[in-house]
Amino acid sequence: MLSRPLKPQYFQILLALSLGDLHGYAIQRAVLAQTDDHLRLWPAMLYRSLAKLDEAGLIAAADPPLDEPDDERRQYYSITPAGNDRLQEEADLLSRWVATARGSAS
Repeated sequence: MLSRPLKPQYFQILLALSLGDLHGYAIQRAVLAQTDDHLRLWPAMLYRSLAKLDEAGLIAAADPPLDEPDDERRQYYSITPAGNDRLQEEADLLSRWVATARGSAS
């Protein structure tokens, strides 16, 4: 079981995969775009994170899309139902924290 709250890279990977199956490099690009270039997942961090998320049952290996060129080096990943649930729980937690911070900043 992964600790709560999730590490930022875990949350961002789940968020990227919530939009569809992706391979490692596409996940890196999606996370950069989601975070306005603030979170860069270097290959070692990315693949360790993917292994942890897979071990926790939050993501799983996926078949490549039919319209993608055949490249056996690319491993695709998809978010699992448990991953979607965890992503929603984490988003709710972050929303509560933001609401608290905005309320105390007034």
